Amino acid sequence: MLNGLLGRKSGTVEGYNYSDANKNSGITWDKTTFAEYIKDPKAKIPGTKMSFAGIKNEQEIRDLTAFLKQFGKGGKKAD
Repeated sequence: MLNGLLGRKSGTVEGYNYSDANKNSGITWDKTTFAEYIKDPKAKIPGTKMSFAGIKNEQEIRDLTAFLKQFGKGGKKAD
C-alpha cells in the first residue's frame, strides 16, 4: 500500500506479505529514500520481492512522489 507512505517504516502495513529484507531494512520512507528505491528496488533493499525494473527519469520520480504525497494513510486526498 502506498497511501500514507512518506513517514512510514518499511514493511509495516498489516495484511501485506513483505519480504524479511523489506521488514528488516530499517527504512522510514521519505522523498530521498523513496527516490532511491523506485530507481532500483533491489539495490536499495537487497532481497526484496519487489519485481520492478525501476524508474530512471528524475522528473517522473518527482511527479510520482508528489502524487503519492496527496493521499493519507486511509487513501483520502489531503487538503
